[in-house]
Amino acid sequence: MIYDPAVTPSEGPPSNGAETSTIDVVALAEALETRSDEVTMAMHELAHLLVSEESVETTLRRVAELAAQVIDDCDAAGVTLVDNGGWVTAASTDDRTLAVDQGQYDHGHGPCLQAIADAELVRFDVDEAEERWPDFVRDARAHDVRSFLAAPLVLQGKPIGALNLYSAKPSGFTALDDVLIALFTGQASVAVGNAKVYSDAVRLTDQLREAISSRSVIEQAKGVLMAREGLDADAAFDRLRQQSQTRNVKLRAIAQEVVDSTRGS
Repeated sequence: MIYDPAVTPSEGPPSNGAETSTIDVVALAEALETRSDEVTMAMHELAHLLVSEESVETTLRRVAELAAQVIDDCDAAGVTLVDNGGWVTAASTDDRTLAVDQGQYDHGHGPCLQAIADAELVRFDVDEAEERWPDFVRDARAHDVRSFLAAPLVLQGKPIGALNLYSAKPSGFTALDDVLIALFTGQASVAVGNAKVYSDAVRLTDQLREAISSRSVIEQAKGVLMAREGLDADAAFDRLRQQSQTRNVKLRAIAQEVVDSTRGS
């Protein structure tokens, strides 16, 4: 992980490592306190997202928007999700960053993908990453990205994506932002999980509704064939199935044709 601590203790050599750590924690706590109202409002909205019926896309976009609003010097934010062995940008607040994301996906490496693979936060200035990720640095510079921060989205212990922040300012992100983005990714991972569950439930409901509708049409078509051709129920269904296979048309469509034929007679 490339990590550039930006919140540092006051000038003067520390007497020991423990003191440095304590001063850093205090500085972070004080900095976080000054942002408490913004953070509280963002967390409140994220909490509502956890129980809302929004789509996955809407949920992820709102998470990105909130992160960009709360975190200083963040010019754009986006969410990358793991998708069938690859990656996809599921939400973005600025289209300029899409090319930066796509470059990482095309080359199979970059800070966002590293954050996902290692399930660890990645923060750095673009100029510092030229040796490690030259392709990313080229794309970032071309789109006025000077610093980058990515944190993994983890669901049930498995990285499912990353929240990515972009800044046009060198050293645009600090240790405070490490803390803030962790708040977002913790809530966002649950929101993504809930949104996915809801989306899957809606899809299942639609499939069940379609199945019930198809069954109703098929039963009507069977009744038509039974009345019109003197077939029993099994023979009527076999007739529909044979036409479906012969014509390579869905059974429901064949049944609908039979039902519709009675309306024109």
